[in-house]
Amino acid sequence: MDEKWISRFGSPTGDTLSCIDIELTPNFPIPLKSYLPLLIGTLGACFAAQSLALKAVGGRTAKSESNFFSSLARIQTGARGNPGIMLLGSSITGRLPDRTYGFKGISNMGCDGGSAADALRAMDRGILPAAPLIIIEGNTLGLGASPKETEVARAMRSPWFEVGRRFSAVSATTRPSAFLYSKLLAGKIGAAGSPDGKDEDVSTKPYIPRKDSVSLKSSRERLLVVELADIIGRLAERGTLCWVVILPPKIRLDSPQHDLVVALAAEAQVPFWDLAAGIAPGKIQLTDGIHMAPASAALTVRELMREIGKR
Repeated sequence: MDEKWISRFGSPTGDTLSCIDIELTPNFPIPLKSYLPLLIGTLGACFAAQSLALKAVGGRTAKSESNFFSSLARIQTGARGNPGIMLLGSSITGRLPDRTYGFKGISNMGCDGGSAADALRAMDRGILPAAPLIIIEGNTLGLGASPKETEVARAMRSPWFEVGRRFSAVSATTRPSAFLYSKLLAGKIGAAGSPDGKDEDVSTKPYIPRKDSVSLKSSRERLLVVELADIIGRLAERGTLCWVVILPPKIRLDSPQHDLVVALAAEAQVPFWDLAAGIAPGKIQLTDGIHMAPASAALTVRELMREIGKR
């Protein structure tokens, strides 16, 4: 006979108001095999919905609820599919459109709140693949001199990161919050710019600086330059060419920040390009004083591609 539990609910004065019989189902809990088809079906539906949503946004989301997840999403997605050009840097780079928005062969691996150093180190260790051409954003390069390891660098060594890099359905870019925040960002700053547009007259060109062209005062920065130059050299042995580029907004030519970027290109003997200084005033619009508006970001990538195409 089935067991019964009787629960009595009393009034504040202690008088009994009602008596309710609660009968538990026999053979509880239900065997796992009864749940398995439902679980598999639910997971399948979730992954299918994620895949459709990801396809609708071009293969990756633009922003997540934090710099950490935004960065991992770009890096995991950017490392897939053998791109011809990888863009490494900070959130300044993160605003640049890539193959997701019609710029074929380009992957954006910008790290919000960080620099290109984390991705370069991961490539050197074999954690990330390297494209034939890597564009290193110079604007925030000095952040890589910090002795403290970043959260993103630690995360890239985790098994979860590798699984997400290989399978988009479980990567940071398919988090539900990423779709929401990407939509909010697009509503705030506008849709991504197009690969189609007129060429601009850029007054600067890439060149390889002389090794004695600048002298750095900071010992940490000097160590960073030697470290990254060595990485760039090892990448070159594997067939990867690196350019060091200053993106909009401009950096003062007499600033330590500018000297650091030139010093890296000089030490590694790779092209340096102050693209920001070469774009005419008024052509670049910023949404917050630091990050480019979509049309300006698209213009920047078009100029990069045009110059690369000449080489």
